[in-house]
Amino acid sequence: MLGLAVLAGVLVAVAFATRDSECSEGLQQVEESCMGVSAEDFAYDGELRGLVRSIAEENNRVAKEAESFQRIAVTMPFSSDRTSAMPLDLIQHGLAGAAAAQRAANEAAGGGPEHQLLLADIGRGMKEWKPVVKTLGQLKGNDDSPLIATAGLGSSTSYSKEFIEALRARDIPSMGPVITSSNMNADGYFFKNSPSNKHFVEALDEWLEDNPGDGDKHLVYDDHPKDTYSLNLRQKIEDSFGDEYRLRKNSSSFIGGRGEEAGEVRLFKTPVADICKSPVDTIFYVGRDDDLPLLVEELADSYKCGKKPLRILKVGIGLPPELTDDDLTKQMREARIVLVNAAAVDPEWPREKSKPTGFPRFSKYFATVAKKAGMDVDDPELLDDGYAVMYYDAVHTVTEASGHAFAEAGKDEQKTAARVRNNVRNKLLNFKPYRDSDGRCGSCVTGASGTYGFNQLESKGLWPVCKAVHILEYPAPKAARRGDGERSGKRAGPAELYRTESESPADDCPQDE
Repeated sequence: MLGLAVLAGVLVAVAFATRDSECSEGLQQVEESCMGVSAEDFAYDGELRGLVRSIAEENNRVAKEAESFQRIAVTMPFSSDRTSAMPLDLIQHGLAGAAAAQRAANEAAGGGPEHQLLLADIGRGMKEWKPVVKTLGQLKGNDDSPLIATAGLGSSTSYSKEFIEALRARDIPSMGPVITSSNMNADGYFFKNSPSNKHFVEALDEWLEDNPGDGDKHLVYDDHPKDTYSLNLRQKIEDSFGDEYRLRKNSSSFIGGRGEEAGEVRLFKTPVADICKSPVDTIFYVGRDDDLPLLVEELADSYKCGKKPLRILKVGIGLPPELTDDDLTKQMREARIVLVNAAAVDPEWPREKSKPTGFPRFSKYFATVAKKAGMDVDDPELLDDGYAVMYYDAVHTVTEASGHAFAEAGKDEQKTAARVRNNVRNKLLNFKPYRDSDGRCGSCVTGASGTYGFNQLESKGLWPVCKAVHILEYPAPKAARRGDGERSGKRAGPAELYRTESESPADDCPQDE
């Protein structure tokens, strides 16, 4: 079944395609589905149906009731398999976060523009971005309801790099909710909401200064040839720790289970054997989170050398449920294995009084969206991986910039879509998170993950300035456990949180958490 909607003269595709169906005009056959860019009801995976329909309902309400509206394209996969760039749960959580930001912005719009979310499927491996860019290029010229930015991308790959560069060539700003590879830049048009791999590694370096350990250090890395994330993270770890710990010698590789040329991820026996040849107390892990449990299991079964506690240092957006599974946690405790995670999101925020200033607003709208979509809002695992928070922040950041631009420009009927989009980008560039003499932040993003901004002079790659990196130990020692028992971690960072792109956080950055 195919549905087509004409929005302000531009064909936007809505697809319910069967395996054997032919695509109608405006659609392209990709991965056995008819893919397009949609403001209406569509779904490529049944688990997303409730969320997509909820977004479609809000988009339809905006088109009928709003005095003016703008569009933000959510660019990500909308289906998944074992080798996809994004697991399905991360797609679902990210999309719910984006929907929560849309609802929050539209309710607070006042006399300003409201926002539609266009759902743009770039394929399971994020390779099928060209049809999306072509359609977005057509939509960007619509003066009545301009496309102002995109928000999405679930991982750093060579395809996502090509995608953001193609958007830049069409003067379309883009937001990366969970992109961390330090080389993911697009000449002043690609904004990031997460700290970079460089920032995460610098925060781990600070932690290691306070917790050096007395054993050898070993690098275990994903040697997947096309995984930009792993390649970049490995480079940053080698730059910071390679000479000190002789990591070029003390290293082992595997091939991860996601993306093209996926490997047999159970081949961790060689890294474990290498680790047991010497009294290792610290492992630097470079790979995807969904491969890590298998390494932990191998270590728990085989780690008998030295009988010392073993620390696995890693980076990530949050702490996903596969790493806090009860059985895996029990294995880690028995083997005295601890994850030391440098993260953008602290999974304990929902259960604590201390949290970022913008988190309660996110929590309110996320609960509304999740409940409407049939998700279990009482399940704490919905927020543990951090994707809902970060996708919320990506869309929230764009809508905030849109509101500021509208407040300054007013309702000038002569404004073109290009001018609106340029004004929004300019406001993004001018979110400066520095405290004034009263300790307040004059112009910044108050997001669910913290208060931050951008500064081309400090971060030419448009990484967030003053974004906090949280260091968590999991599982926490028994004395440090809080409310949720085994699932709780322990903050393990320095007294002063590491802040991105800021040499003097105590003087400059807002302390909102």
